[in-house]
Parts: sequence; C-alpha cells; structure tokens
Amino acid sequence: MKNYKKALIMLENGYYEFGRAFASEGTRFSEFVFNTSMTGYEEILTDPSYKGQTVLLTNPLIGNYGITNEDFQSEKIQAEGILLREYSRRASNYRSKKDLAAYLEESNTFGIDRIDTRAFTKVIRQFGAMKGGITTEVLDPEEFLKQVKASPSISDVDLYRQVISDKVQIFEGNPSVSEKIIAIDFGIKGNIIRDLRNKFNKVYLVPFDDNFESNIKDLEYDGVFLSNGPGDPRIVKGIDKYIKQFAENNIPIIGICFGHQLIGQAFGLKTIKLPFGHHGGNHPVKYFDNGRVYITAQNHNYAISSESLEGNEDWEMTWVNLYDHTVEGMRHKHLPINCIQFHPEASPGPREANEKVFEDFYKTVAKQDK
Repeated sequence: MKNYKKALIMLENGYYEFGRAFASEGTRFSEFVFNTSMTGYEEILTDPSYKGQTVLLTNPLIGNYGITNEDFQSEKIQAEGILLREYSRRASNYRSKKDLAAYLEESNTFGIDRIDTRAFTKVIRQFGAMKGGITTEVLDPEEFLKQVKASPSISDVDLYRQVISDKVQIFEGNPSVSEKIIAIDFGIKGNIIRDLRNKFNKVYLVPFDDNFESNIKDLEYDGVFLSNGPGDPRIVKGIDKYIKQFAENNIPIIGICFGHQLIGQAFGLKTIKLPFGHHGGNHPVKYFDNGRVYITAQNHNYAISSESLEGNEDWEMTWVNLYDHTVEGMRHKHLPINCIQFHPEASPGPREANEKVFEDFYKTVAKQDK
C-alpha cells in the first residue's frame, strides 16, 4: 500500500483544506477553478486552455475509467493539478492503458483527493476564481497563505506562449471542398483540428509568435481561424493588427473561445472576467437564428461584455448563455466574421451544436470564396 502524503490546499482568501496527495509532491501555485463535467478528465487535463489552472472536479468519483491515451487534446498534461472527492484506484475500461495516478506522476502533476469538493466549489462560486496553492512541504496554513498571496496572478502572464508549437503544421482535410484556412494557434485543442479538417480542404496551423508574419506570407488560404487558449486575452499583444488586416482584405475570420474574445477586442468590444467562469459539459445556450437551445461544453473565465455589444452598429449577438445571459457567439453585420465562446468540438453527448457551428464556419468562408 502506497504511503500517501498529506497535502495543504490554500486559496488566497484564506480558505484551506487538507487532502491526500495520490499523485506527485512538492509545492505549486496556480488559479483554482471548478468543472462540473461528469466525465472527460483526460480531455480536461490535456486541454491547453487549462494551463496555469488547478481544476476541482465536482463529480465525486474520478479515475474509474483510467487513461486511454486516445482522448488527449494535446501532447501532454496542461493543467497544474486536479482536486477530487475520491480517486478511484481501480479502472474498468477496455481502452485503459494506465491508471490516472500513474499518468499524473509522469508529468509531476498534482492529484489530490479527500477534499470536500462541495464546500470548495461554494467558496469559488461566492468569491470567484482566485489564486491558490498546493503543498506537501509547508503544512502550516498561516505560512502557506503568505506564499499564496505573493505568487503571480494568471492575468500577468502570456500563458499561451507556453503551450503553442514552435513551427507551422499542415493538416490535410476534406478533399471534396477547396477552401483552405490558417488556424492561428494560441493553444488549440486536438478535437478542433479534427473538426476543421472535416470541413476544410487544408488547415495550416500557425503559432502566434514572433515569426507569425513571415510564416503566413507565402501561404494560400481562404479564411482565418483563431483558436482557444489559456490566460487573459486582454494582455495579448500584436494580434489586433493582423485581425484588422484580414478584415480590411475581406478575408473571412472565425474563432472559438480565446479567439472569439481576441476578435471582439480587435474591433473595440470589451472583454470582462466572469466571477467564476464557465467550466463544464452542461451549459445551455440559445441560437437566435433558429430559436433552438443546445447543450454545450465550456471552459473560460473571460467573456465579451454584453453591454459593449448592445446597440453596436457593426456586431450582433448570435448565441446567448441561458444560465447568466452572457455572450456565447456573435457575427459582424458587414464583414465575414463569425465567432463563438463555447466549445462545440467537445460534444458533451449531443453533437447538434458541433454540427451547427462548424457548418456556419464553413459557410462563412465558402460564401466569401465564391
């Protein structure tokens, strides 16, 4: 029987709990959020959008289907750690290749259980997503609180630079269509690449780095996609210029999540930080074009301000969140620009939102290509 270490989990407002470190040891600081999904811990752990964050999973039993090595959204774990009520040491799944603890240990990622996840979630809901820390080394709450308060904020770091590739990648797509797109990488999920390949003839995945302009100079493309990514979109520098250039040249622009926010910012719309964000697989959103409600997966702490969108002569809201009425999608009234906040590629059970969004994306590009 493994001798598990005691762990202290501390939030910057002083709330803390002791738990059991079933994977990894040491000390780490990050932003803490909760996710209400009942499944999908492989996808959550490897989603680049979770870089810099520790994720509390509200489903009480995690790990019971192991690790498949087939459902990853990037090449490695991106989250800083996970907090659970109970870790299942026994995995039952014909696809499983290893257990969750072993997978976390491989990248020195924290796995902490025996947490009162309901109480922890209520604190985050009340006070918002905030800085926190996990340690197996400093078990004095007063001392560790000082360290947590002194740790850097996620809003001060260009996290996307830590998760993007350092080279252009080319993906062959649907041979029955001719449209090609550039996907600007801020931390793109693997499932988004898959769905773009299903709709477009070729996808050029280009990291947004210092070589971006030279990397796209000789590419032939019919549209531009801006990906999801981690951190605060308000501190990203340089992308506004390119978004405006694409728009001035009437090149279609589409985007998801982080990319959606960057598109809005480039046109003067305001990005706000939500109290505790949207993280889960059960968020209802309404699509205004047909009046239907879709169940969606979401992972974001920031959103385009609905106040900055209301009455705007150039933009219209296309999707709205039915929990808190925040902006879930928008399009430009005069230019071929269409973007959404939620994650259609995740398909949390139903695939209707996935099919609708990526078909709309394709039509935005294809219509302009004619």
